[in-house]
Amino acid sequence: MPIITLTTDMGTSGYYVGSVKAAIISLFPEANIVDITHHIKPFHISSAAFIIRNVYSQFPKGTVHIVSVDSLNNNAPRFLALQADGYYFVGADNGLFSLGLNKEPEKVVQITLAADSALATFPARDVFARVACHLARGGQLEAIGTPVTNYMRPTAWQPTHDANSITAAVVYIDEYGNCICNLEESLFQYIGKGRNFAIDIKRYIVETISGSYSDSPPGEIVALFSSSGLLELAQNHGNLSELIGIKEGDMIKITFA
Repeated sequence: MPIITLTTDMGTSGYYVGSVKAAIISLFPEANIVDITHHIKPFHISSAAFIIRNVYSQFPKGTVHIVSVDSLNNNAPRFLALQADGYYFVGADNGLFSLGLNKEPEKVVQITLAADSALATFPARDVFARVACHLARGGQLEAIGTPVTNYMRPTAWQPTHDANSITAAVVYIDEYGNCICNLEESLFQYIGKGRNFAIDIKRYIVETISGSYSDSPPGEIVALFSSSGLLELAQNHGNLSELIGIKEGDMIKITFA
């Protein structure tokens, strides 16, 4: 059964998500709709990118992922459909897919289908749903858009570094207040070369990389490389974000001896 997933910042208390699902079912009753999340903080592209990055490839090949976060990001928004790693992605040209995909897409098109709504203020329902149904049926990208190469490619996932330090950014904070940074373990090892180090988290210092949250007593701050492959900062049995006021976009400095 063809799968269409939904990742949005719409929440679940209103009618928005239901309206998108109704559009999909009306166009393609055979579709299997899977909710990834609708609780991305409004307009938080980095959070959506992190979630998509970690979940899209766990679905069967051919799955169509609708990602509707900050879709009307400027006065003349562009909408994209992409094919990458055997999957399809539909959403706005706001940099999210460049951050969220583990591989370069094989094809990218700017969607040229006109929205059903004359105002086009609800692209997830009026544009993305139609495109996703077309792709889930086996339709070609070229039938719904024009190939482009100049889509947005921000560098928010790239930490800065020199021979003795790395500066990373918090790109996602989960429900437990754990803070995930844009630092992969391979870069940490390459710069560190086995040296002692200090992670400065808003003047709280951590000097070890743990294997699990429970490596430190309850209440202590822990640094580890999580299943995402990225540096995670957490408080064992606590909420680190609330404890010291970390927000998405905050910087973390690692200094090597």
